Formats: sequence, C-alpha cells, structure tokens
Amino acid sequence: MQDPIMTAPAILAEALILMSVAKPLLFLAAVIAYARFAAKLELDARFFNLPVLAWNFAYVGVLAVALVATIFIPIFWIGWILSVALLAGTLFGYWKFRNKRVPETAKFHLGGGALTKAIEARKKASAEKSASVFFIRADKSREPVPQKEDPALGVYLAVESVLAAPLEARASRVDLVSSQGGVAVSMLVDGVRVKRDSLAPDVGNAVIDMLKRIAGLDVNDRRRRQAGAFRMDGESGSSSVAITSIGSSGGQSIRLDFDREQRVIKAFESLGLEPSQLEALRKFEDVGLRRGVILVSAPAGQGLTTLGYSLISRHDAYTSNVKTLEREMLARVEGVDHTVFSPQPGAEDFGAMLTKIIRRDPDVVLCGDISEPGSAKAATLMGMQSPLVYVLVPADSMATAIATWMQAVGDPKVATKSLSAVVHQRLMRTLCPNCKSPFTPAPEQAKKLGIPSGKQVELYRPSGKVQVKNRIEDCPVCQGSAYFGQEGIFEVLSLDDEGRRMLAENDFRSAYARSVREQKMIQLQEAALLKVRKGATSLEEVQRIFAPKQAPAQAKPAPTQQG
Repeated sequence: MQDPIMTAPAILAEALILMSVAKPLLFLAAVIAYARFAAKLELDARFFNLPVLAWNFAYVGVLAVALVATIFIPIFWIGWILSVALLAGTLFGYWKFRNKRVPETAKFHLGGGALTKAIEARKKASAEKSASVFFIRADKSREPVPQKEDPALGVYLAVESVLAAPLEARASRVDLVSSQGGVAVSMLVDGVRVKRDSLAPDVGNAVIDMLKRIAGLDVNDRRRRQAGAFRMDGESGSSSVAITSIGSSGGQSIRLDFDREQRVIKAFESLGLEPSQLEALRKFEDVGLRRGVILVSAPAGQGLTTLGYSLISRHDAYTSNVKTLEREMLARVEGVDHTVFSPQPGAEDFGAMLTKIIRRDPDVVLCGDISEPGSAKAATLMGMQSPLVYVLVPADSMATAIATWMQAVGDPKVATKSLSAVVHQRLMRTLCPNCKSPFTPAPEQAKKLGIPSGKQVELYRPSGKVQVKNRIEDCPVCQGSAYFGQEGIFEVLSLDDEGRRMLAENDFRSAYARSVREQKMIQLQEAALLKVRKGATSLEEVQRIFAPKQAPAQAKPAPTQQG
C-alpha cells in the first residue's frame, strides 16, 4: 500500500517521471529567448557604460529562480507562467533602468520596431569601430561602414588602406592603374614615387568603383575623363581628396590628390627664390613695368601651377584686375577672377577666349595653356603694351620652354618682342630637420660649393635614423626617408633689348651666357648648391635631381595635372 505521506524528494522524482516532453521544451524556449535578449542587452550596456557585471548577475539569478519555480510548483502551467513573468520582468527592468540614463534619441520605445532599430544602430556602431577612416561623399552625406558579415566591408577596408597609409606617410598623391593583372598602386612622397602592394583585379576594380561613387562620378563610364572630390575623416584629422578618373582600352586609371588646394597655394616668399631672384621679379609689381610676357616653366609635376598662382598673388587683387584662363582650376587665389576653359562643339577656342579676356583691360593675366593654335600669339600680341601676361609652359629646361613658346607663336621676332622674363623651376627635397647628420666637407667638395679655401663650414647629409636610448630607429618625423618637404630652385632670365635680339636669332646660349655674365643670373645647379650650403638639402639630393633621366619601362601612368 502506498504511503500517503510522501517526502518532497519523492514528489519531485515522481513529477519528473510523469512530466511530458512538451513541458521542458516550453521552458527551454523561454530560456533561449531570454538568453538571446540578455546577450544583446549586455552589448547595449557596454556601449552606454552601464553596470554590465551587476546586470549579468541579475540575469543569471532570475534564471535560477525561474528554474526553481518551474520545478517545485506542482502545477506546471502556474510555474511556467511565473518563470516567464520573472524573465520578462527582468528585461523590462533593464529597459526602464537604461532609459533613465541614455540620451532621448537612444531610448527604447514600444511600437514601430524601435527596439529592432536600436539594436541595428548598435550593430552599425560596432561595425564602425572596425574602421579607422570615414568618407564624406560629394553630396556631404557619410558613406556607411558595412557590417562585419557584409562582403562590402572588405572593399571598404581596402579603400581605407589605399588612402590612409599614404596620408600618414605625407603623400601628396596616390595613383591607381588597372590592367588585366590587377591594379597597381603608387604614391608620391616629396616628389618621389613609391610603389605599394598591388590589388587583385576584382578587389582593385571594386576599390576604383567605390572611390568614383563617393566622389559623385559615373561608375559605369569607364572611358571619359571625370573629376570630383570627397573628404575623409580619421584619427589624424580631416583631408579633402580630389579625384581624376580616365579610361583606356587597357583599363581605368585614377589620380587622388590630398588637400590639393592647401598644397597648391603658397606664399611667394616661401617658394625658395634667392634674394636677387625675388628682386628681379618684384620689379614687375611696379605699374610702369607691368607689361609684357613672362614665361613660367617647370617639368611636369614640379609645381608649375603653384609657381604661377604665387606669381599672380603678388599683385594686389583689390587694386589690380587679375584674371586667369585655365584648363583646370586647381585652387582659387583670393581676389583673382578664374576662368576655366571647357571646350564645346562650335564654341570659341582657347585663343579666342584668351583674346576676349585680355580685351577687358585686366592688369595681370595668367594663361594656363598654349597648346592650341593661336593661344600663344594672342598672349604675345596683347602683352606688347598691357597687361602683364604670365604664360605657363611645362618644360624640362629654360631652353626648352623658350623653344616651345617660339614654336607656338610661329614667328621668333614676334615671340620675343614682348618677352620680359623667363622663370624656370625645379623642386628638390629638403632634409628632415630632426635627423639630418652634420659633416665637414672635403676640400674638393668645398671647392665645388664655392666655399673659400680654409673656411670651415658644416654641411648635412641624409640620415633617416635617430637614437632612442640604446637603439637606432627610423626618424618619427620623416618616417625614415631622411627628407621632409620640398623647395624650389630657380633660374630667372631678365630680358632687355639685346637679350630679345639674341633669342629672336635663335641664339639662346649667348643670351643665357650674357645674363650669367652681366646680370649675375643664378643658374639652376648653382641655386641647388646654395641650398646645400645653407643646410636645406644634401649633395645626394642635388645629384639625384640632376642625374640623366632614364626612359621609363612602365605602363602609361595615371592622368596627370599641372601643379
């Protein structure tokens, strides 16, 4: 006969034996749902710096109480409902607790999927933690960072790598050139091209498409030249990025310029001109001498536009009428009326537009191009009286610049009649002030530098290394390159009637030698050695920039711009 009085363990044992399969499954479902919500709320608590540990103990403790209630209450449905209420009440308690401690925009609210939206916002915030750079599109909206499970995150991080590392290395420009084998990546640091790891074809082309998209360009147009801009924000600050895209049968190429306007606009006195050269150019600020044509030349990528902008900025734009005509405006000079030439079918050509600008009686004009027939002739005819016309001529030497000008005008006598001066520039790297290494030059070196015999001077050579305690490390300023920034070296040829006569007779050598002899014109290599004597650069850098150029055996580079 069964004993009517049963102990609690016996009742529990019997209950467990007689319990159906559905009942533990119902309890397990409630526990799983509770655990999932608790895990998400833990991330939420960490995001808002709430007491995570205390709430974790609360979650576990309530779960234990719910388990006990389900087991020990004889009627299952009463115990199960009570346990569900305990679990839900804990989540509800967290909701009320957090809403009192978070901003209004972050509070949980019933209805409209607000909780789901809040959780998605947390996911977005978590995804953004994996990115170190954020992109601001051309339309000023922010490019969203893909979530971790999104395949687009790999492309985003590849774009970040392409731009962030060069920016930290002080690069002024990054080029991406696509081909069947992949996308070649290179950067320009202080005028020296540095190759970076190439990208696989699929990733590289996706990177190019993303860059074009955030810059507001047509991603599907892979042949036409396009230009745009966007911004990037990171730990090192905010930078503007100008993008130029061009396509060919071999693939797309894009050029990315960092903070181009800041790099292009420089004060005239900071370019690196020697005092005598500054004086030779300053005389054209005099209203009585403000006429004629000044040729301004530099090799491609050697700061031609910067030099041109600096020259016109010397003229007070508030008392002088200063105008430009350019193929592309790389920056805006304060007070200057910039005009960008955009060729249209049936519209006037560059030369006709230049003539129209000059006929409006400006005081100073900057002509950015003489490649079209008639442009150079328009500049020289108008420059015979007024205004003063600066003409930009990409050239590797002063002689080449003058020859290009004469050929463009078509008549040496006409070309030289209004020519007042020729300025030629090249850029050279300046030594890093933090790690440059002093030395005393040998007698033969001192002689080449024009240093009097017996005079003790201290020159500097590139290092790129510094001593930190007992270790030799890369210099943190130049990152081991030994150079930091660039400075110009110049030749300034001032022309009088005799000099113009010699040039009209195609006798550049005599005109050049006469200027060196009688006007004490500083030659390009002499200007470079003066920088060495001042400790601004090194003999190694002088040798590099004057070394004979070797023909490149590479694919066609990305689109170039003056500047």
